[in-house]
Amino acid sequence: MKKILLLCAGLCVGIAVYGQTTVGEDLAIQRRLMGLKMSGLIPMRFANAVDGKPIAGAQIAIEGIGDFVTNNEGIITFPERDDGYFSLIFSKQGFITTAIDFEIKLNNVFGNRFSISPELPRGFRIVLDWGEHPADLDLHLEKAGGYHISYWNMHSADDGTAFLDRDDRHSFGPETITVERIESTGVYDIYIIDYTNRNLSNSYALSQSGAVVRVYGDNRLLRTFRVPENRPGMRWDVCRIVNGVVN
Repeated sequence: MKKILLLCAGLCVGIAVYGQTTVGEDLAIQRRLMGLKMSGLIPMRFANAVDGKPIAGAQIAIEGIGDFVTNNEGIITFPERDDGYFSLIFSKQGFITTAIDFEIKLNNVFGNRFSISPELPRGFRIVLDWGEHPADLDLHLEKAGGYHISYWNMHSADDGTAFLDRDDRHSFGPETITVERIESTGVYDIYIIDYTNRNLSNSYALSQSGAVVRVYGDNRLLRTFRVPENRPGMRWDVCRIVNGVVN
């Protein structure tokens, strides 16, 4: 089994071995977001990429909309707006100041959960967010001739330079891998596996997941990758890091 299961009050609640957010907590926040949408507000949610916990007290500056501060659940809201593309700047002490582009469509932010990396002065941090379906996407990092980090394989490299911060099988993410040291001549492949539909090679679920991978390094957001749409398959090859450069 990929997770520890706890029996509580007659309900089976999954808890990630890596990370701190339970299924019950996540579903409760999702219900709250749905209530905000129904009341004519557009919500956005910000979480810590390492442990999945909400980030409270963060400054969110959205161009053309306004300035906001996240509440205790890491949420901001603003009134419904016409469809369009927008950009924001996230800032809070201890976290990487992050610029994010997003889309408003049908009075909703497409992929309204954003996982932000704590400060990272060296190495790389790879962060996967996605939508409600499929429930379980897995983030993989392979170093050529070396280690393979994922929940399926090692949770940490033998030399302690790379590790799985957080695994998530109950939708949304984040799923996060940190690499503390990148070899100058090393080759690192980052890819996603749709574990939910791993036996369905013609499934379109991964391409419809809204999956986004953000690669952080040198205390900044280096690259953002979005899953290609309308393609069958249970694997998405995201990018390769060669000679310390994200390709």
